[in-house]
Amino acid sequence: MKKTGTLVNIDWLTVFMYVILAIIGISFIYATTYSPVDPNFFKFNTSYGRQTVWFGLSVIVAVIIIIFDSKFYTTFSYIIFVLVMLLLIGVLLFGVEIKGSKSWFKFGSIAFQPAELAKFATILALSKYISGHKIDLSKFKHQVYAVAILLIPIILILLQGDVGSMLVFSSLIFLLHREGLQSSYLIIGFGLIFFSVMSLLYNPFILISAYSSLLILFIYYKRQDEYPALRVFYWLIFFIALTYLYSTYLVSLINIEVINAYLPFSLVFMLILIVGYYLYKIKKKWISFAMSIFIVIGLYTFSVDYLFNNVLKQHHRDRIDIILGKKYDPANAGYNLEQSKIAIGSGGFYGKGYLKGTQTMLDYVPEQSTDFIFTSIAEELGFIGSFFLMSVYIFFLLRLIFLAERQRSQFSRIYGYGVVSIFFIHFAINIAMTIGFAPVIGIPLPFISYGGSSLLSFTILLAVFIRLDTQRMLVLK
Repeated sequence: MKKTGTLVNIDWLTVFMYVILAIIGISFIYATTYSPVDPNFFKFNTSYGRQTVWFGLSVIVAVIIIIFDSKFYTTFSYIIFVLVMLLLIGVLLFGVEIKGSKSWFKFGSIAFQPAELAKFATILALSKYISGHKIDLSKFKHQVYAVAILLIPIILILLQGDVGSMLVFSSLIFLLHREGLQSSYLIIGFGLIFFSVMSLLYNPFILISAYSSLLILFIYYKRQDEYPALRVFYWLIFFIALTYLYSTYLVSLINIEVINAYLPFSLVFMLILIVGYYLYKIKKKWISFAMSIFIVIGLYTFSVDYLFNNVLKQHHRDRIDIILGKKYDPANAGYNLEQSKIAIGSGGFYGKGYLKGTQTMLDYVPEQSTDFIFTSIAEELGFIGSFFLMSVYIFFLLRLIFLAERQRSQFSRIYGYGVVSIFFIHFAINIAMTIGFAPVIGIPLPFISYGGSSLLSFTILLAVFIRLDTQRMLVLK
């Protein structure tokens, strides 16, 4: 006879990986503050001691979550979401500012960040809405409501100045895509990332000139069979555009003020010439298409430039400039990244040994127990240890995807993919920023980086999914 019950149905493999990751985290938080003079581990007034206490508290909370009936999370999804959004509003009014972000409540020595709970609450609300009766994410109206749920915490967290936490929510686009959102949205999203990076690397007028050339080639490709006589004209314009673009780039190397003075006028003159010829020779639908694309891309290019220079804080701009290679500042804004690379590189293949990392012991890398804890692991355990950690994490994510796919309930499946999305974006960005592939924006490594509210919120996020999985054969509404 087949056994039933919550304990029997718990996916103990996922629980085991959670415990392994948490123990690795505590071990290396200890390593970042280790002193040969006083090696005593059992000190609860230290960062590793507090993390151990938070881990114990997180396990207790996880047990309580698993004891609760799964219907609790479906029934009270919207209420939990509203309560957490009120916390995000409250922290704007009554919170304290830490590291440039007013996103913390502080009670004595304990600091709590509501943005961490917002991930859990937002996934619950999205799961509840999308799994509702007759909800179809291929329909625009339903897309608007789903995106609205997502935008509420994003806007509130952005007002707090916490850019890192705000960007994490963008990963939930994968959840929406799994549930029916068209692939075109993903393509547009990655396209916006590309145009954003290009807008930060090059002068906006130069970019718009390049986009104009590409549009000319695109329309030529589409209309060359109908108008063979245009081929010479198109290639002539293409040659002029490339020459123009190259010359303006050379001028910008000499004197940026010169390019800013004559480029807009020249650009407008070229556009008038091209559009005028199109009006004479080509059907209006292609003019409308080309001009619409040009206007949208042009406006987006200038908006990125404006937001970068007027909305982001100086330390964010400096970090992005360093990542993009526009600035080299190892003594100030680039210090964290420079020391992180040194620590990771010094670990070599086998590492220096646990508690023997010189960069770690001498505290060269700032925030090494939080955002940069991977550097300590890489230095002391080397490539082998780093590979092991990343393998455990990747297997953990794949296991969660497997659990999500085996859910009979749409609510549980959606929630599972939300959990995977959040963990993946944290894992990917945290590792990337320690090796210089992403700007330093304060993204912790789940279960490993130091932080009580972070560990607790990630545990809640996972524990709810484990509870839902115990009733994977039921359809929850």
